Amino acid sequence: MWWGYSPALDIQHEVNKSETNSLSECLEVLIVGAGDARHIVKTLGSSYLYRDRIITYHVIESTLEQVARSMLLLSTCLQRNLGLQETTRYYLEIFGNTLVRPATAKYLVKHSDQLADIPTNTIDCPWLSLEKLKHKDKDRLEGIFKFWERAARENISVVEYWDERVRKSLKTRYDYRDGVFDWDYHMILKSRNVSNLTVQEYRFWRNNGIAFVWLEGEPIRSNPTLLSNIIQHGPGFIHYAYLGDISNGPFFAWASEEAKDNHDKYRATDIAEREVMRSIHEIRTKEPLCENLVASHRDSSILNGVLVTEMPDTKMEQESWKREKNKYKRDEISWVDIKNHKVIFHPVTSLETLKYKTEYTSKFDFLWVAHNMTKQLSNLTVLLKKGAIVLIELPKYLVQLREEDLQNFIKELKDTAKRNGLYEICDINTKKHIAKFSKC
Repeated sequence: MWWGYSPALDIQHEVNKSETNSLSECLEVLIVGAGDARHIVKTLGSSYLYRDRIITYHVIESTLEQVARSMLLLSTCLQRNLGLQETTRYYLEIFGNTLVRPATAKYLVKHSDQLADIPTNTIDCPWLSLEKLKHKDKDRLEGIFKFWERAARENISVVEYWDERVRKSLKTRYDYRDGVFDWDYHMILKSRNVSNLTVQEYRFWRNNGIAFVWLEGEPIRSNPTLLSNIIQHGPGFIHYAYLGDISNGPFFAWASEEAKDNHDKYRATDIAEREVMRSIHEIRTKEPLCENLVASHRDSSILNGVLVTEMPDTKMEQESWKREKNKYKRDEISWVDIKNHKVIFHPVTSLETLKYKTEYTSKFDFLWVAHNMTKQLSNLTVLLKKGAIVLIELPKYLVQLREEDLQNFIKELKDTAKRNGLYEICDINTKKHIAKFSKC
C-alpha cells in the first residue's frame, strides 16, 4: 500500500524507445497506483540527459494518505536547504520505516506543518497542482498533514500496530515467526533473483517494519505517515492503525537492480541510499553523481552487514514534544526549480470518470499501472494516444504468490491487454517485474 514493488523508472528513457513519441515536445504521463513518487523522482533526476521537454505527471492513488506521502517525499527531494545525505536518509526513513531517527522525526514535524498550507493555497507550490481534487479532499489532505505533525510529536506507537498485524496474520505461527520469514526469503524471494537484499534486513523488517538503518543514529521515534484512514474528529483525529504491507517490504522500489561489478556486496539499504542520493543530486546539479559521495560505500567493513539487530529500548525518547507556535516560517521552504515539470493529483474516482471527458480522450503519451490496478485498463486505454507506451507492474516480488499464481496473472494480463487494444512490446514472463505494451 505504501510503496511499489518494481524499480523506479526513467519515464523519458522508456518513451524515447518509441518512434511515435520520441520527438514530442510535451509529454502527458499518467501514473496509476504507484504507491509512491519513485518514478517522478527518477525521471526528474535523469531529465538533464535529454533535450528540454514539458512533462506533466497526472497521478491517481487509491487513498489521500498516499497522495500526502507522495507530496512529502517529492518536497523532500526538491528542497534546496538540506544536505545531500541528510535528504536521502530522511526520504528513505519516511518512505519505509515504522521508526525513524529523532532528527528525521523533527524534520517530519516541521515539514508536515509547512505542507498543511499547500491544500489551502496559503503557500504556493509551483511544481504541484491539487486543483483536480474536490474541496473536501483538500480539507482532508490538510488534516492528514496536521495529524502527522501532532502524531510525530506525541510519538504514537506504530510498532505496536505493526505487531498486532503480524500476530493476526501468523496466528499460531507467531512464536516461530523467524522461521516463517526465513522460509519466505530463501524459498521465494531468492528464487526470484532478488539481489542485495539480505536475510537479516528482510527478517528485521518483517519483525518490526524497519527497512533502512545506518550506523549514525538509532530509529526510536514513530513514523505516523504509515497510518491509514486519517480523519479529523473535533479537536483530534481518528485513524485505522497500520493497514499496509507486512510481507514484502519497501526494498524493491529503489534496491532491486541486478548485482553487477562489486555491488553484490551491498545491502539493500546501501543500494537504495545510492540510488535515491543519485536522483536527488542530479535534480539539484543536473550532473552525474560521483560514487565517492555515497558514504556508506567507503568502508568495506560494514558492507553486507546488519547495523541494527534488535529493537531500541522502549523507554528511549518516549516523551511527547511540545508544539511551538509560529516556529516554522512559511517562507522557509525553498524548492529546486523544475519549471518544465508539473505534478497533478487526481481523485481516485477519476478512474471511472476521465473516459467521459473529451479533454482526456487520446491525451496521454505514457501510462504506468500498478499490478493491483490492471482491472482498470478498460477505463484507461481510451485516454491513450495511438502508439502510447504502457508499462504494467508485475507481482514478481510478492511472497504470497507462487509461480503458478504469477503465470496466471500474466496470462490474464495478456488477455486483458489484447481486448483493450494493446500489443506486447517485448516478451512477458515471470522473471520480469514490468510488462511493456503499446496502444494500437
